[in-house]
Amino acid sequence: MIPHPCRTPSRRALALLAVVAASVVAARARADVAIPFREDWAGTSVQGWGGGATVANPGTGGADGAADGYLKISRTFPGNLGARTTGSAYIGDWIAAGVTRLRLALSDVGSFDPGLQIHVSVGSQSELWQYNLAFVPPAGEWETFEVDLTNASRFTRIIGSATFAGALQNADRVLIRHDAPAFVKDPDDKAGDFGVDRLELLGDETPTRPASFGSLKAIYRDRSSRR
Repeated sequence: MIPHPCRTPSRRALALLAVVAASVVAARARADVAIPFREDWAGTSVQGWGGGATVANPGTGGADGAADGYLKISRTFPGNLGARTTGSAYIGDWIAAGVTRLRLALSDVGSFDPGLQIHVSVGSQSELWQYNLAFVPPAGEWETFEVDLTNASRFTRIIGSATFAGALQNADRVLIRHDAPAFVKDPDDKAGDFGVDRLELLGDETPTRPASFGSLKAIYRDRSSRR
């Protein structure tokens, strides 16, 4: 007896179903990024951040006051002064999720470290782009800075060959580090320490806060450099 074609799926149909199922799983795995999102480092957890430098959370002295924790990135001897996250909140298609801005607070904690130039990079292990504008943390204070994710000309590709849009569509990490031009995979060595707090992923619809004097200065420096 010949089986009815509607009762027994063909190998081709089974293969197609497997591809569809895999696509659904992949789509779900890439759908974690959502806005608005904010990372505050409450308590003393570093929340999965790590990298070439020593990473800690003192549990006090953050952007919200004495009882607020923050991410402290430090090196006693010159080397890669930076840290990165591959947390699920950062994984996915940033363009489809509507992420257009990354905002963070920075501080030159501890002793004054002249020459700090903090850059933010977005992408993946194989495709990474770094924001050209350097953020200079103020000594002993917190200042808010913002990364414009809508203009590829403000970024330099430091790993891979994909376009900036391609890197955003397949992002799985954020890297924050000291570096100086020219921008390449390996950053300039630096000893010192700085703090990170109030890291936010935002879209155009997200209500904006009044711009700080420091952020206005950063915008002015960026525009001046492009004249």
